[in-house]
Amino acid sequence: MSSMTYESVFIAAPNISEDAVEKLIGNFQEVINSHEGQLTTTDKWGRRKMAYPIKNFREGVYTLFEFEGNGDTVKELERRYRLTDSVIRYLTVRVDRKAKLVAKGNERKKIKEARKRSRVTTEKVYNED
Repeated sequence: MSSMTYESVFIAAPNISEDAVEKLIGNFQEVINSHEGQLTTTDKWGRRKMAYPIKNFREGVYTLFEFEGNGDTVKELERRYRLTDSVIRYLTVRVDRKAKLVAKGNERKKIKEARKRSRVTTEKVYNED
């Protein structure tokens, strides 16, 4: 299988200890590495207020993983998220598609600007006569 780039965020319940959060992060990192994944970065956002209550919690401990892997890596990671009681919400997104769309949008923008510049120079030529 080909390797894709993913971002995965999970929110842990705020009532668990810092040691328990560190243990969770270590377990999830191990899942990524043991299922043909390559962990790029781990970003601990810490305790944040949520926009709306989830499972009667108004705060959560956020952690972001960026990794390269395949569908099996994501499937196993999300399975572990679901089985862990202290994880109250998670989301995994494939980044490759987003990067391609951004690059395509930038390319279209450059083409549009080039057309606009060519029209402006053409108008100047006609106005000088």
